[in-house]
Amino acid sequence: MRIEERFTVDAPADRVWAFLTQPERVAEALPGAEIDEQIDDRTYSGGMAMKVGPLAVAYTGTVSFDLDEEERSAAVHAQGRGKAGMGTASMKMTSRVSGLSGSETAVDVEADVTVTGLVAQLSRGMIQIVSKKMFADFAANLSAALATSDQEEDGP
Repeated sequence: MRIEERFTVDAPADRVWAFLTQPERVAEALPGAEIDEQIDDRTYSGGMAMKVGPLAVAYTGTVSFDLDEEERSAAVHAQGRGKAGMGTASMKMTSRVSGLSGSETAVDVEADVTVTGLVAQLSRGMIQIVSKKMFADFAANLSAALATSDQEEDGP
């Protein structure tokens, strides 16, 4: 399944890019995601839990990041196995950070997601709805995290 999303953040592109290149911070901002350990320079083990319609699903696996600092783009590859017979999931995602007018930044995301098992039996529409909500929640959490770090930098 192909997913394309774009969200904007009220922060400069260099700060958004710096945030997005820190996998632990990304996991903290993405509801249901967690990183357990760093395997090598670009690979981490962890998990992802979410609700898809009537199903609560959880995957454990690995995620790797290939960063292009010059282009401010990241290629993310994730593979996971579901708990309790939920099947498997894999994702190839590319995100690009670009500055807009003022201090706003756009993040464009393109992803190919493949799922097997019970989740795959749900309608495509349900998975798209969950995806949109996850991106909206992530964008809100990213904005809040950057605003909090602005306040900490400015001091009392």
